Amino acid sequence: MPTDITRVLTTGPVEMELVYMLDPSAMAGLSFTYNGAPSSGEAFPPLVPTNMTGLPVVGGWFGTQVGNFETFIGERPSVILDAQEDNAISIATLQQDFSPIPVVELSPTWADNVTTYAAAITFVGNLLGVQAQAQKLVSFYEGAMNYTTSIVSQIPVSQRVTVYYAEGSNGLSTDPLGSMHTQLLAWCGGINVANVQLLPGYGMASVNPEQILTWNPDMIIIGRGSQANLYATVMSNTTWSSINAVKNKQVYVRPDNPFSWFDGPPGPMQIVGMYWMIHLLYPTQTSSLNLSGEVQTFYTQFMHYNLNSTEVASLLSGGPGQ
Repeated sequence: MPTDITRVLTTGPVEMELVYMLDPSAMAGLSFTYNGAPSSGEAFPPLVPTNMTGLPVVGGWFGTQVGNFETFIGERPSVILDAQEDNAISIATLQQDFSPIPVVELSPTWADNVTTYAAAITFVGNLLGVQAQAQKLVSFYEGAMNYTTSIVSQIPVSQRVTVYYAEGSNGLSTDPLGSMHTQLLAWCGGINVANVQLLPGYGMASVNPEQILTWNPDMIIIGRGSQANLYATVMSNTTWSSINAVKNKQVYVRPDNPFSWFDGPPGPMQIVGMYWMIHLLYPTQTSSLNLSGEVQTFYTQFMHYNLNSTEVASLLSGGPGQ
């Protein structure tokens, strides 16, 4: 291993997020185009420092960058950070194909559990030589976990909010309890109504409108593959109009700039997502929470970006265009 790591590439998006949070100056390129970036097709501006917009997008999505080794090597990284997934190339193959560039492997499930981020933050912080930054992030993370735990413990199961997570272009895809894609909802005490098959990997089990109406959730959260377009459909289409969440205007789009706070993929942005989700579900019990303040602190410490009041309001608006 080199003693001075100055340039890092990653084979997956959540590893990219982690490197960015710990030391953005070490990033040699992007695994994917983040939301709000000029080439992402999104209309809203990216909530990242301006120097991030010029980084090359080298690809790499959960270790599937077959045939893209030359692009990675051409950026001359000090190391390549990988996390093995079910469909990934083996670590031995990566080390051979990227040689002589060292490949560092994280646990394959480091981002699959919202309660286990501290070890990865500390490990990569040590790798990059930014231990003080890593400790700062771990402290914020532990504070978020402790707060959400304290709120959820006060709420009887019979009084918890029921939620449908709407995915796909028409909202007729979802993930049940136990999915890594809905772990934030479960951690914050929401009751996932989806009684569907737990699918591996990307998930997204298909459902029909009759099932959603039978579940009749208190709240709908709109996520992967849908976002703003689906929000308008849910709020105006008669297919959805009989559902309690729609009648009571409890339909929300997950915050998603520059990365999702919920899933798609799940990752360390869920740390700020804890505060957002617990307040969304239980506003009365969290009335003393300074949500805007926690969001601003997170973006300053993790995203190296100072949010203004308009940007905070946009992130927390719950509707399209975030």
